[in-house]
Amino acid sequence: MDILSDVLRVIRFSGVIHLKTEFTAPWSIESASGANLADLFQSHTQRIIPFHILAEGKCWAKTNPDLKQALEVGDIVIFPQGNSHILADQLDREPIPFYQLISHLLPTSPWDQLPILKCGGGGVPTQLVCGYLQYDELIFNPLLKNLPALMHVKAFSAPATPMLETGVRYILQETTNIQPGSLCLLTRIVELMFVEILRTHMRCLPETQMGWLTALNDPMIGQVLNWFHAEPTYPWTVTELAKRLRLSRSALAARFTQLLGQPPMQYLAQWRLQLASSYLQSTNDGLAKIATQVGYESEAAFSRAFKRYVGQSPGTWRNRKVQ
Repeated sequence: MDILSDVLRVIRFSGVIHLKTEFTAPWSIESASGANLADLFQSHTQRIIPFHILAEGKCWAKTNPDLKQALEVGDIVIFPQGNSHILADQLDREPIPFYQLISHLLPTSPWDQLPILKCGGGGVPTQLVCGYLQYDELIFNPLLKNLPALMHVKAFSAPATPMLETGVRYILQETTNIQPGSLCLLTRIVELMFVEILRTHMRCLPETQMGWLTALNDPMIGQVLNWFHAEPTYPWTVTELAKRLRLSRSALAARFTQLLGQPPMQYLAQWRLQLASSYLQSTNDGLAKIATQVGYESEAAFSRAFKRYVGQSPGTWRNRKVQ
């Protein structure tokens, strides 16, 4: 079972390149949070992950008081938690809010061509390609909640993969010469690159790191997750899992909770509800059918579990999403 692909399939990511920048020193921009950016760019969801690729020059990225990163050409900076952040040639400058710039310097969206945002004092130039990943609203988020607030990827130097280097070079080239079909191609490349970034991040995690990606690499807990995702409707119990792994129930529960912060059966129950929420959003299936698809014996049992965890009945939640 390819668990990462399974989660990405349910989350349903899509990539967007929304503008380029031509900044000249001195400059400093404060970008809004992901939810506010979603409103500015008329995204179909409030759940977005901003990113920037440095095309020319050098600059700094900063989010939260202690998270800052110098960027060079080809570097990608991603904000998985959707945090507001600052981009600047020097971090000691007072930033201009991003919404002020786009309201004065960009035409009203949606745009037929990739817009270019220009500002600064006329000094050393810096160019960025800016975009975001958008995804469906999640009621259970095993992947994203354990990613750092800032991810920095150097696509043009080791240990970057050929796919990342090629993807960044293609994005930088294509955004300078938009052609028919360019925006569709750029969207697909962004999505592929994000998967590769996740895989690279996963390979580089220290064994002492806790979280979902680390759990995938764990011989015991990775196997449990494999079973859960391969057969989410099976009536799993900690006793059966422990027996298959030749462990005690207590040892299995302790290790699972240590890595993932919750017991095995709680994880399974939440993943089943996330699957259900995906079906509620993407199909017209009745609640009884969805209940069966995610491992509940009856529609009533499913509805009780969904309302207890989400705070709304499945029908109310579905109707809210389609309004």
